[in-house]
Amino acid sequence: MKKDELLEKYLQDALTKDERIEFDALLANDTEFKEEVAFHDNVKRVAEEDHDDAFKAMLSDFEAEHQPKKVFRLQQYSKWLVAASVILIAGLTYVLTLSNPTSQELFAANFQPYENVVHPIVRGIEEQDQKTKAFIAYETGDYELAVSLFSELYEKEKQPYYLFYKANALLKLEKANEAIPLLKEHLKTKDTLSEKSTWYLALAYLKIDDKNNAQLLLEDIIKSKKYKASEAEKLLGKFK
Repeated sequence: MKKDELLEKYLQDALTKDERIEFDALLANDTEFKEEVAFHDNVKRVAEEDHDDAFKAMLSDFEAEHQPKKVFRLQQYSKWLVAASVILIAGLTYVLTLSNPTSQELFAANFQPYENVVHPIVRGIEEQDQKTKAFIAYETGDYELAVSLFSELYEKEKQPYYLFYKANALLKLEKANEAIPLLKEHLKTKDTLSEKSTWYLALAYLKIDDKNNAQLLLEDIIKSKKYKASEAEKLLGKFK
């Protein structure tokens, strides 16, 4: 089998037993083949690396260890340059993505549904009222059911915290446009959770890529030292 075919099957982890024997023999006796295998192994390691510092170090190692030799054919030298360029471009793209996260990425990195502090759930009770069912749905991730039950409960009882938890469930369902008016309404109340709504409203605006309103709310959180003030300061610094 040709060297390039063996190398391709090696990279795909598809060598047969006999091909593996042939591959290992080449690796032991053919210096040029060994260097090309090492090069492709480095490419694979760099592509899978998650951390920017490690990427830079590995790229540096690659450049030091795999400088093309003068005896190599021009075709092979060009192939190495193309591959090295691909690595560099991929790395730069990764770095730029980290330094300029999108609004969606910032939302995802900062949003967690607020915990149930209103109605602690006692497990094992067979008979459950609607409020218990609503918060069980919320805690277990059945957000569609939670939204429906919180809506019904708010219509009956007019408790402001139902607006807050319904909005959280909607955010989890990626329905920020529906969550925003609920959070605004909740902010007008004197509910014990109303201060938290400022943070979640800022995140909701981020979700719909409205950075202007998100920024105003985050600045208010920082200035007033409200809930999540330190997180708001860090978040604000990432999209200014």
